[in-house]
Amino acid sequence: MISTTPPAVFQPQLSAPVTENAADSGHPLSRSRRNISEPAKYWPQNSTLKIAMYEYDMDDEYVLAVKQAASEWLPHINLKFEFVPGEEGDVRITQNMGNNGGGSSVLGTEALDVYPGYPTMLLPENHKHPRFKYVVMHEFGHILGAHHAHQHPDSHIPWNMDKVYEGYSRIAGMDRQAVQKNILPLPRSSQYDFLPYDGDSVMHYEVPYALTHGDWGQSETWSLSDGDIAWAEKAYPKAIPAIA
Repeated sequence: MISTTPPAVFQPQLSAPVTENAADSGHPLSRSRRNISEPAKYWPQNSTLKIAMYEYDMDDEYVLAVKQAASEWLPHINLKFEFVPGEEGDVRITQNMGNNGGGSSVLGTEALDVYPGYPTMLLPENHKHPRFKYVVMHEFGHILGAHHAHQHPDSHIPWNMDKVYEGYSRIAGMDRQAVQKNILPLPRSSQYDFLPYDGDSVMHYEVPYALTHGDWGQSETWSLSDGDIAWAEKAYPKAIPAIA
């Protein structure tokens, strides 16, 4: 399964996320607000992921930008990232040529099932774009095993289904299957770890007003939320230091 971040095409970045409940605005997030994940796709605890960068030297500006963004997850997980040149790695990254800022990634250990030599993650071409760091963090969330936060069954996003398929097809290039896989709520199933819905997660898409009923919208959050951090610490807990 390929998970994606669409290009930023719907509306300008909002000054603050728009929440369904206006009473929630302006208050710090509770650490109980987290993501959807798939534990069966988690990497072995305390392991090192070998991350191959196609056709890049490790001191290339593009590689350094990817490493800087991906490292936002590292303080909160027990995994390590080892970036290497070439095409051999647990995760294999190349540029998403001509996609106008979008990215994609397989989910967690699904990367091990991708045919050797093929990329498992695509990232935007322009590493200097202000949205680049967000896309990298989002896609690395997928490689850690996190699903899209907006697909939580409790998100209650009032999608206007007369417009959703056409809108994502026209602007983000998604067909109906891609919309169902990446936009609409996931079914309640024991394969997923459903923690409380987090509208401010880095794993949440921007939701444009034009594709919903009523005055409902959500901007992208370009940093890890308290919920993202709480999920990461739960999925890949660091060892508790022994008391001397």
